[in-house]
Amino acid sequence: MAKRTYHPWAVGITIVIIVFLILSIGLTIIISQEDYHLVTDDYYEKDLRFQEKMETRKRTKELDIKPVISIDREAKTCILSFPPRESYDGIGGSVEFFRISDATRDVTRPLQLNSEGRQVISVSGLHSGQWIVKLTWTESGVEYYLEERIYLQ
Repeated sequence: MAKRTYHPWAVGITIVIIVFLILSIGLTIIISQEDYHLVTDDYYEKDLRFQEKMETRKRTKELDIKPVISIDREAKTCILSFPPRESYDGIGGSVEFFRISDATRDVTRPLQLNSEGRQVISVSGLHSGQWIVKLTWTESGVEYYLEERIYLQ
């Protein structure tokens, strides 16, 4: 009988190939179970309205005095302050708290200014991190848009 020749490098290559296949299959399974979501569900419709949004931003930029969006960290509130005027009855719109990392946490509130042109919105229920406050309002039939990045703790 012939003596069998043993080649350790052949065993090593076989082990490397088997480990590579196991890691590849495992990684494929892990990645396929990951929940991928778009920032917004209706991104295509929003893209079609992009030109309108650019015009509203331009109008807002041309305003002499713009509304101010501020955060009171101690009271955990967001304060919207509009410039002084006689009446705020003709102003309507919405305030959206847009979560960059998770679209399921976005929150929209109606714009309801008091007699001093202010609105206080509680942000205590919002998770900490970076948000974008998107303020859209209509005044005398003209639409305006302002956004501000905020950080909640």
